[in-house]
Amino acid sequence: MSKIKVAQSNYPLVSVVMCAYNTRSFIENAVNSILKQTYLNFELIISDDGSTDGTREWLSTLKDHPKVRLFLQERNMGYVANKNFAISQAKGEFITQNDSDDVSCFSRLEKQVQVCLKNPKIKIVASGYNKIDSRGNIFATIAPSADILYKGYSGEPYEFWFPPLMVHKDVYKEKGLFTNYFSGMGDDLYWTVKANENFDIFCLRDALYSYRDNPDSITNVLDNTRKLIVIEMLNKVLKQRSLSGTDWLEQKNFTALEAMEVSLLKNKRFMADQYRVWAAKSIDKRDRKQALSLLGKCFKLNPFYLKNFSTLGYFIRTFIV
Repeated sequence: MSKIKVAQSNYPLVSVVMCAYNTRSFIENAVNSILKQTYLNFELIISDDGSTDGTREWLSTLKDHPKVRLFLQERNMGYVANKNFAISQAKGEFITQNDSDDVSCFSRLEKQVQVCLKNPKIKIVASGYNKIDSRGNIFATIAPSADILYKGYSGEPYEFWFPPLMVHKDVYKEKGLFTNYFSGMGDDLYWTVKANENFDIFCLRDALYSYRDNPDSITNVLDNTRKLIVIEMLNKVLKQRSLSGTDWLEQKNFTALEAMEVSLLKNKRFMADQYRVWAAKSIDKRDRKQALSLLGKCFKLNPFYLKNFSTLGYFIRTFIV
């Protein structure tokens, strides 16, 4: 038996934050992956953002669970606002997340806490992760070849996923919560880069988290036109930070941000390619109607772009041939 199981009261409280919205098919596995952790001194904070698919009703069965603190939002707040709310409710010395369609290895919290106990200077602990499909099958693993200490953001992708970062509460006190500027499609990377400027990130080589490639996740649903440009905006502010240590968003220079947004939205070639990328996502999801609509937009903006024809071929092979 693990030493942590024997003397759980001697170890710090970990707050696990789970934001829920219409993930009834996956949330039981997500919740169970936390409730069955080998590390026992944790609380699970679940905040449902107005689910309509039965998620809310199932979560209500957990209202008396001693490890669960359940919040049922009266109105839909949006992913980032809901996440910030849930984090603000945390009582733990350490805070981590588990998305409601993802799952954690049962030893995740224990292994992450052990890193902090061995080296109190470490305030953020990450791990490798698996990518899984809707059935839970692993189709890719992203992890460093050995435990690694990130002393800053190099511009290359981190070899960890963001929700399972275990973060000391003092980091949030210093760096703040997440920005809604990127419409839920870059807020985690932006926050992590800023935190990594002042706090090293220790990344375990073990793949302790499984990220589900969910076609209905916030990064796969085009419910906001700004999603077409936010990745470009994210790249811009991250580049600014690498050169100067600050950026327009941190400076609240909304005039400059808005000017760049307008410029991107008026750039026909750029916008055509964004519509094409999202059309491909729609084809992947077998959403014929949306794929056709997005393909129409990219051809209208840039009719002779060769990649448009490649994506059109993908559409024909998927829906017609």
